[in-house]
Amino acid sequence: MARSLRLTPAGSGLRRTAAPPAARRHAARWRWRELALLLAAVLPALVGAVLLSVVWERPLDDTRFWPIYGFLGLVLASHLVLVAARFRGDQVLLPLAGAIAGLGMLLVTRLAPALAPRQFIWAVLGTSLMLAVAIGPWETRLLERYKYSSAAAGMILVALTLLFGIDPNGSGARLWLGTRSLAFQPSEILKVLLVVFLAGYLVEKRELLTTHLVRWGPFRLPPFPYLAPLLAMWALALALLVWQRDLGAAILFFGVFLVMLYVAVGQAWYVAAGSALFLGGGAVCYALFAHVRLRVEIWLDPWLDPQGRSYQVVQALYALGSGGLLGAGLGNGYPLYVPAVHTDFPFVALAEEGGLASSLALLLLYALLVSRGLQLSLRARLPFNRLLATGLTAVLAVQTMVIIGGNLKLVPLTGVTLPFVSYGGSSLLANFLILGVLLRMSHEEAELEERT
Repeated sequence: MARSLRLTPAGSGLRRTAAPPAARRHAARWRWRELALLLAAVLPALVGAVLLSVVWERPLDDTRFWPIYGFLGLVLASHLVLVAARFRGDQVLLPLAGAIAGLGMLLVTRLAPALAPRQFIWAVLGTSLMLAVAIGPWETRLLERYKYSSAAAGMILVALTLLFGIDPNGSGARLWLGTRSLAFQPSEILKVLLVVFLAGYLVEKRELLTTHLVRWGPFRLPPFPYLAPLLAMWALALALLVWQRDLGAAILFFGVFLVMLYVAVGQAWYVAAGSALFLGGGAVCYALFAHVRLRVEIWLDPWLDPQGRSYQVVQALYALGSGGLLGAGLGNGYPLYVPAVHTDFPFVALAEEGGLASSLALLLLYALLVSRGLQLSLRARLPFNRLLATGLTAVLAVQTMVIIGGNLKLVPLTGVTLPFVSYGGSSLLANFLILGVLLRMSHEEAELEERT
């Protein structure tokens, strides 16, 4: 008899129970649909490899293309593992993430071929972590018990980075821990720990934040002990901005915090007050610290020093302007004139060689991925799961908007990575971890729906 995975009432893991015939037929149809989606998802990267082989005049079995082939096989293998584990959750999340990450592997191969094998190794580790989280014998609600442990671990990571952080690429920002040959960026793990803490804390204190208000002059605010963690988030964002010179992480963390706060309490004045606090703190930092002023001045007018401090931004603007509707063709552009293009400006490289059409296609993939995460949040029955899905999806959405906005000169340039696309092992691991939690949550919600 066909079987399906069910959660035990005590939440101790997974056990197998008989699935209704209608559910089995529906699941079988979805398996074939997901396989078709996966094949469509890996097709752009495969076509890109063929185009690069023509432009570079190299055979398709050249070692430069092996990371692309390896990653495509990795995505299909992940699908087979989920099928074998009777995964019953969202069947679209993996194809969407696979399509985006496949484009990322293609761009790394195009822009920095020597780094593509290392990126593939990180992809293997990331997908392994994703599968372990998605089908392991645990429940996402267990994370609620460890919200304060997550906050403590995050603070320890920040303290270690402030004290022992290194700058392996000479950017002037000490954002990594480890050695020059093997380093990781703690802010990538910190964003996941932060969401876990905020989801648990806001669920626990939601009533106090909305009903137990005291008057502070003309304002009615929650008691200070309940505001303290929220103010600590503001202080953390400014600390990252000042001491670590990490504008991207500061905007990302505070943006995700505001999204989760609004979803939890439903009061827009919290978001307005938090935004005002952040902008006020940013204005003070602009007046006091030269590196903050430099970022803003380059953003406002990169032509003040196009051969010096703003060289990277100017070259990126030239690349964007030369892309046109369909681009110069993969391998036919000059994106390598942009410094650190494989980490900071992969969107610009895609826009130059793939044109507006490819750029919009990538944005559409991100929009679909975010919409699936938000749909999962709406379906979640537990308040903690609802906030957790919202926060993790907000991480992907805000990070994408911040880095693409910087590439397009809509906001000051930041050092965050483009999720699943930019080169970087820490970022890839963290994003696959987020995907694994979302997959796990969708599986649990599907099991609950079948049970009821």
